[in-house]
Amino acid sequence: MEPEVVYDLIDYHLRECIKREVKMRVCKNCGRYFALTGRTNTEYCSRPFDEKGRTCREVGAIALWTKRKSRDALFQDYRREYKNRFARMKAGKLEPEELYAWDERAREKKAECEAGRLSPEDYAAWLRES
Repeated sequence: MEPEVVYDLIDYHLRECIKREVKMRVCKNCGRYFALTGRTNTEYCSRPFDEKGRTCREVGAIALWTKRKSRDALFQDYRREYKNRFARMKAGKLEPEELYAWDERAREKKAECEAGRLSPEDYAAWLRES
């Protein structure tokens, strides 16, 4: 395609976006502009981001969740123990029902700890001993 044709296409699309008042935003994951369609609080584009075919929207949401949870010491303790138990379940040393029952109790204990009825040290000890 000739450069003039490409410039004409870009110019046409840009003018159409302005005429239709299409809002643009910078993707918080890849830093490229994208058009806001649908939800106006979208922070990530839907372009493919990695070789697995995941989009910025998928990768960005996971990264944000990980960043927020990395500051939560209670969640880190819970997650570490959950991963150990999940590995035991996958190895056949723990029944899925046992894991799910433990998970429910661990979440209840975490809620007690967040409410101030249980100290973080006691919660961590309970996780190790349960």
